[in-house]
Amino acid sequence: MLKKIILLIFIATLFSKSEIEEYIYDVEIKGISIIAGNVGKCSLKIEKKENNQYNMNIVTKTTNLAKMLYPYVDEIKLKINDYFSLLSIEQKISNRDKKLDIKVDKKNKNIIRNGKKLNFYSDTLFSPYSLIHFLRKEKIELNNQYAYKIFDGRKIKDILLKVSKIEKVKVPYGTFECFNIKPINEENIIKNNGFLELWYTNNNEKIPVKIKLETNIGTFIMKLRKINKK
Repeated sequence: MLKKIILLIFIATLFSKSEIEEYIYDVEIKGISIIAGNVGKCSLKIEKKENNQYNMNIVTKTTNLAKMLYPYVDEIKLKINDYFSLLSIEQKISNRDKKLDIKVDKKNKNIIRNGKKLNFYSDTLFSPYSLIHFLRKEKIELNNQYAYKIFDGRKIKDILLKVSKIEKVKVPYGTFECFNIKPINEENIIKNNGFLELWYTNNNEKIPVKIKLETNIGTFIMKLRKINKK
């Protein structure tokens, strides 16, 4: 209990200086020869709201030649609490007649997904995107392991992550010594058999400078280009 209180105080302190933070990434793709290389942009924005809640918006879109070949905009809106646990998810994909509406009932521990109910048995439930930011609050050291419950938009999964190594990473935002974090169990973190790998700067900020998503349709690599704070 004491550990949770200290963590909440740390989170409040972290965001007290900036009500809005936005991380902008270049998106590369491998495995699809027709649109290989830099194909798009991704924006991860988190905004502090009232009642110790946060809004998190993730917008991914194709750019340049990829946009001409495959115009695509995927927008995900999350509501999360001060522990970065899910409250709701909305998703809209521009080139499909598809919307996703998810509500999390933490009191009764169930999820309503487009009218269908799923049960979960945990005080905290993360999306892959809220987990990316929550990991910044963890104590990241080599060989540390972390267990979480994840909802990928379809299923609830148990995942186990490990800090596997420290290495230098070069992205448009700069060159950094980073912790590499990836799953060590066989459970996929995201849909389409997705495997998530993360790189955080080895300093107090723990900035997620690189994100790698391996899916059955290709490997997506996100490299940090810019950070906006308001």
